Order: sequence, then structure tokens, then C-alpha cells
Amino acid sequence: MRPDTGIGLGLLAFCGVLYWQTGAIANPPFVPIGPAFYPRILLVLLAGLAVWLFVESILRGHGPSQGVKKPEGPPPNYRRVLLGFLVFLAYVASLNTIGYVTSTFLFIVGLSWSIGPHDRRGLPKLIVVAVATAMVIYLVFEKYLFVFLPRGLLF
Repeated sequence: MRPDTGIGLGLLAFCGVLYWQTGAIANPPFVPIGPAFYPRILLVLLAGLAVWLFVESILRGHGPSQGVKKPEGPPPNYRRVLLGFLVFLAYVASLNTIGYVTSTFLFIVGLSWSIGPHDRRGLPKLIVVAVATAMVIYLVFEKYLFVFLPRGLLF
């Protein structure tokens, strides 16, 4: 069995178990579609992708898989990956202290700067994207979905 076939079957079984488990979620009478609706949609989409992976693996045949060639070019920079994890850890730690909007803005700027190219000309665009992303997510969750995000000292 090819690895893709096993992964597809495993994902399909995983989706089936989780879909079955969503039946245990209590459905409050004041919510029209219930809290299990969105997880079930995501599980059905993931199960569809698992079936696609499984079928594609079967259609490709059962021959030996092609060896993966090492890409040519510079070696990977693991310091950037570690720095990205540290920026994410700082983001999670700062959420309750300085609030969602400020933490998210600093996270987007810090992560983009730490793992991306260091181009000072693109910094204004990066700041605009960070402000817009933080504010749009804040407005969608706070005003539309009524999910209250952490407030902090700054906002």
C-alpha cells in the first residue's frame, strides 16, 4: 500500500470518528443551527479531500514511489523557523497583557519580518496589511460573531 493510500484511509476514519463525536455536542434551544454545524462542515470537507487523496493514489497505480530528489539551492535556514516559533510564543504570551489587536499587529509584523525578506521599502505595506488584518478579524469576531477577544492595556 502506498503512503498516500494509508493517509487517505486514516484521514477518512479520523473524520468519521470526529463526525460521530459531534453528535454528543449539546444543542441549545436558542441556537438555530447548533454548535455541531460548523465542525461537521469542516469534517465533511476534510473527508472529501481524504477520498480524493485515496482515489488519486489508487489511480496512480501500486508501483514503487518515485524517489524524492533533494532540491538544489542554499540549505534551509532553521534559525528563521526557530525565530518564527519564538515570535508565535511571544504572541500567545502577550494576548492577555496588551490585548488582541495590538498583539496581532505586532505578531504579523514580527513574523513577516523574521521569516520573510528584509526589505525596508516593503515595510509600510507590511504595516498596512498588519493593521488591516488585525482590525478586520477584530471586527468580524467582536461585531458579527459576538466572540469577545482579549482586551489588554493598550486596546
